[in-house]
Amino acid sequence: MNKHIISGLIALLSLNCSSPLKSENEPAAPSKRNYVITHYNITFAPDLSNRVNPNLYRRPLNDVQILNIITADLYPQILRTHRSENQKDKLLVDFVNKGLITEYAVQTDKLFIDFGRFPNQIERISYILNKVPAKPTLKQDIGKMSAEFTRINQAAGSKNFGADIWTYFNQGIDDKRVLPAESPKKDEELTVVNTYRNVLVLTTDGYIEAGIFGKGFDLSQKTINGFRKAFLASGENDIKVFFRKNKSFRIRPVNNENLKNLEVLVMELYDRSMSKGGSATVQPTDMEIMKLFWTDWLEQSRVKRFELHPYANSAGEAEQIILNFLGVSKIQS
Repeated sequence: MNKHIISGLIALLSLNCSSPLKSENEPAAPSKRNYVITHYNITFAPDLSNRVNPNLYRRPLNDVQILNIITADLYPQILRTHRSENQKDKLLVDFVNKGLITEYAVQTDKLFIDFGRFPNQIERISYILNKVPAKPTLKQDIGKMSAEFTRINQAAGSKNFGADIWTYFNQGIDDKRVLPAESPKKDEELTVVNTYRNVLVLTTDGYIEAGIFGKGFDLSQKTINGFRKAFLASGENDIKVFFRKNKSFRIRPVNNENLKNLEVLVMELYDRSMSKGGSATVQPTDMEIMKLFWTDWLEQSRVKRFELHPYANSAGEAEQIILNFLGVSKIQS
């Protein structure tokens, strides 16, 4: 036999002897698993400008009612979505203008609910289900949040200071409102990563009328009227085409890295160009122009995801808008 073939057989036999095949019944080494838990980090930020004055702009719902819809759906709708334990969800009522915290003597501790503060699931469940000895309970904290925000909303209705939404997106949305993933927790078999889905629910009429005017930081009635007049005078048939060709009308983009990880639900847009009976008094309407400006602004500011909605006609409609945006199904009791 060829000596090269003999040498090859000897090497193959030696390899098989030193590395025996595993038995089919021998258990395989456990594989390491990665487990990602996503929690909701929801910020409710109302535009406390003159839109909250019920004598000026009547709407079916006020901001207190919208907040109460969110708190009522915390459990079981939101907390039970995609998981049944280790909830670290958070709900914060924030201020577009931070100066209002002092102006209205806000008790900010009453405007924050944090399910991640508990050392174990037993204490968390006692809190959520309003069981003794949980002190306070979720029901009590929701009551405090609603009462404090009701007081603030009433104060703003009679004395408001506008809402500088551009500056809020530029500076107010910081790393305390947009939370990164937590450091992984590892053992021999499992790696757990807690991440957050950062959601901003912004209630506003869509008119940005505080701060600097006429320089790209506002969307005032004057700005909307000026854009409409220029569009109609241009002879252009498509408002979107005209908008793209005339960048000077745009709201300046915000340079805030946090917006890349933020989903924004804009609710309660109010069209002042409509009559009390709901008929358009001008074309294009304020709503059409507002949505055009807001869409461009949020896209250019690199917001992760957003939706724009006119004011809801009922609590049920508002709830559906919120739950759909969160990807949460209504649990029927």
